Amino acid sequence: MRIKRISCKMLLQEIYKRAIETVLKNKKEEIKNRIDLINRGEVPEGYKCCWGYIYPESWNIKSLKDLFYKVKTKNAANESLPVLTNSATLGVILQDEYFDREIVNDENTNNYYIVENGDFMYNPRISSNAPAGPINRNTLGQKGIASPLYTIFRAKDTKNIEFVEKYFKSNYWHRYMKSVSNQGARHDRLNINDEDFMRMPIPQPSKQEQEKIAKILNCCDKVIELKQKLLEEKNKEFIIAINKLIYKNNLKYPIKKIEEVCEILDNKRIPLNDEERLNIKGSIPYYGANGVLDFINKYIFDEELVLLAEDGGHFDEYYKRPIAQFVKGKSWINNHAHILKAKNKENLYLYFSLVHKNILSILNGAGRAKLNQADLKKIKIPYPEDKKQNEIARILSMKEKHIKLLEQELDQYKQLKKALSQLLLTGIVRIVEVDCEN
Repeated sequence: MRIKRISCKMLLQEIYKRAIETVLKNKKEEIKNRIDLINRGEVPEGYKCCWGYIYPESWNIKSLKDLFYKVKTKNAANESLPVLTNSATLGVILQDEYFDREIVNDENTNNYYIVENGDFMYNPRISSNAPAGPINRNTLGQKGIASPLYTIFRAKDTKNIEFVEKYFKSNYWHRYMKSVSNQGARHDRLNINDEDFMRMPIPQPSKQEQEKIAKILNCCDKVIELKQKLLEEKNKEFIIAINKLIYKNNLKYPIKKIEEVCEILDNKRIPLNDEERLNIKGSIPYYGANGVLDFINKYIFDEELVLLAEDGGHFDEYYKRPIAQFVKGKSWINNHAHILKAKNKENLYLYFSLVHKNILSILNGAGRAKLNQADLKKIKIPYPEDKKQNEIARILSMKEKHIKLLEQELDQYKQLKKALSQLLLTGIVRIVEVDCEN
């Protein structure tokens, strides 16, 4: 049955619920037992071990070269084509959009690979989001070129290509990549020769099962996409509210400098390296420029504070990403965030007046932008009487609380989708039925 009108929230819940119920229908205990066997190093009945992985016996295991061929065509004619970048978080995008400027020019792209729409790109650069480097498909609808550092490969048959695309979004292939990489390579990227790369094992269920798996994961992607859009809208509303309640009343409220209304506690900051933090693991947050970096068992502060990034902050994205943090309770703060404490104790108002403030004009440094303490002191903010500050902070706190709840929900959806992908793409969970059309 098709429903003509349905709220965004209901749609999210319905799509996700249907996907989960479809996969786990009457199979929860069986799935749990199967996972327990695999965790014990045993092969469950109806499964086989191939390349160190567990797969259903009915699945074929093919190498990457059976399904794809490596693209070797280069931009020898120096065509004026857009340069593409493969980002771990954003996928294949235009390079000038990613870096906000052109990195190469037409004179030095004759060694770049031609990337057709639908081609896959492997970026050997590793990160926390892509521990084996990301593989993404060019879905921009246009041809481009890519650095010779990338590996470009093209499907021999585009039928059911979505299944393989979803497989590359999982981390199930990472173990193989790490097993064949050159361990003596640069620490920030995997060094893998073409022959080993093209031998990567790719599971191949039946065409029907591939379609169903892709359909379920597409349903989950719709949930996440809609949730992200909702979160973006709420963030925009939040920033509009800040401007309306604080900055559009500039003529009504007195203007004060940070040094007039704050204690600056930067002299109490103590940075800790990875090894030092490893020896004092705990539950107390260790803060950097943009958030919590770790949890330790010691603290410097036990009070309300406002942190404003000193370097490495999202300064050029202030209009959509925070440059300040509100801290309450025990904390340890490193030397990449300025520490402020409101003299009138209205720390929440102070936080809201800074969290999305444009301070680009006072930053220093040609590369990594930095906010020096001398310039920090001169930052000006509207400063109404304490009672009004408290009122504004209360209104904005309610809006921000709603945003944080949405962020938590989005993170839960992403984690559940990640787990679901792992189960479906390996055959640990077999598809019963799926219908996401309505």
